[in-house]
Amino acid sequence: MPVVIQLTSAMHGGTSPSCGTGDHSSCGPDCGCGCPYTGMVERGRVEPVALIEQRYPGQWLALVIPPGEDEEHPEQAMLVAYSTDPDEVWDAVSRITFNQVVHVYFNGSLADYLAWAEAE
Repeated sequence: MPVVIQLTSAMHGGTSPSCGTGDHSSCGPDCGCGCPYTGMVERGRVEPVALIEQRYPGQWLALVIPPGEDEEHPEQAMLVAYSTDPDEVWDAVSRITFNQVVHVYFNGSLADYLAWAEAE
């Protein structure tokens, strides 16, 4: 399963060299520290959710929702992981910095999801 981008430092999506170091307990949509959460739009890491879903049908997706986007129904997001195995996606999500708004869901038909749930 590919992890598309790990959001742990400035090198992985932040805009400030201090990102990923020190105490980031105040990080969030308006923190201004240059962390990946506040820098993903500026760095061009977001794209329309519809395009992401078109590329990965029948996959579990993990999307980080950028600041200012509707957190329940986002139009733009950054893909951070995808797989046919939800455990692999959740493992990848566990490596994302704590201040991210993340959606994890199955991008397929209800029938396929119910078949997966029944098999579990």
